[in-house]
This record gives sequence, C-alpha cells and structure tokens, in this order.
Amino acid sequence: MDNESENKNFRKSLWQTRHNQEFTDFTFTCGASRFPVHKVIICSQSKVFHAACTRQFEVSLPFILMDIANMTQESSTNTFNLSEFSDDYVQWLIDFLYTGTYPMETSKVPTLADHIYMFAMGDMYRIEPLAQYAADKVRIGLSQGLNLEEVLPLIPQVYNSTPEHRQELRKMVVKFMISPAHGKNQAIEEREWYDDMAQQCPEFIKELLFTCMERSSSRAMFFSLI
Repeated sequence: MDNESENKNFRKSLWQTRHNQEFTDFTFTCGASRFPVHKVIICSQSKVFHAACTRQFEVSLPFILMDIANMTQESSTNTFNLSEFSDDYVQWLIDFLYTGTYPMETSKVPTLADHIYMFAMGDMYRIEPLAQYAADKVRIGLSQGLNLEEVLPLIPQVYNSTPEHRQELRKMVVKFMISPAHGKNQAIEEREWYDDMAQQCPEFIKELLFTCMERSSSRAMFFSLI
C-alpha cells in the first residue's frame, strides 16, 4: 500500500471515529443540530477554531464579526456556533477537516453555489486547503460549458461572500464572461443582464471592464510589433 492510500485510510478512520462519536470533545452547533468533533482535528487546521478553544484572541478576523465574549463562552462550553450556515455546509466542513474532501455521506450533490459557500467558509475560518479545494470545484464547473443564465446568479454570491483580497473566484467569473462560448456572446450583446448586474454587483462590472481594456491594450501592443 502506498503512502497516499495509507493517508486516505487513516483519514477515513478518523472520520469514522467522529461519526461514531468516539472520544469527541467539542461540538459545532447549527440551530437545533449538534455535530460532535475532536479538538485536535479542528484546531490543528483552523486558527479561528484554535482561538475559540484556547481563548487566544490574537488571531485577526476582519471578515467575521466575532467578539471576545462569544469566543470565551465557546471555549468554556466546548461549543462553536455555526448557525449562519446550513446543516449540509457544516457537515461538509467537518468532512473536509477529517478527510480532505466533501461530501462523505449526503443525498445532496454539491452545486457551484455550494462550492462558493464552502470557499467562503474556508476563508472565514482560515482553512486554506478547504478554500483551494472549493475553488478547484468552481473552476471545473465553470469549464463544463455552462450557459450565461446558469452563471449570472452566481456572480453576486461570489462578490458578496468573499473579501476583496480573495480574487480567485472573482477572476474565474470574469474570465468566464470574456471567454468565447456558444450562444453567450449574443446573450451578452442583448444586454438583458447588464442593468441588474450593475445594480447588484458594481465591482464585477468594473473588473469586467478593466479586464477587457487590459486585453484590448495587450492585443494592440501585439499587432504594433508585427
């Protein structure tokens, strides 16, 4: 058995231990739902969860409004409230922390919108491998010949759920809009989407325009050298 297979089996055994609620010492709460976990698993991968468990508040949290009193309570009660997310997202977060992938057991197949939320969770709780895993899923999804109508509703979600310094998903949706695709150019030229998008997500319109101008400038420079 190679090292990769051994690692997968080890992580799966950890996940099974949590699934059986063996030796769990911390709990994620989501509304009325409770998700027992192991501190050593969650704290070793997230500075936010580590701070909540140890009362070390030096971690910078510009993207989460989390006060010290709440984190102190979470430390003393061995719980962490994730009620702003759905049960599915909390379970997928746990799946990733234990196995490096998600979902493990669910009847729901993740959509692009789900992966965008998981990217936001990875950034919010400082779990960079989760953010990158979710970003890869979004990249793959956008490359599978989606039409404009399928992608437009995702753009405000991308911009509203991630901070400005996280450009990965923003660049992906801008790239999708300027790349050639069957039927997309005609839909864009009709401009049925523009007014709504300009109102909902002006930052996207600015970045789309800037990218188009950059490409035009690069193309003009190329032809001037011929």
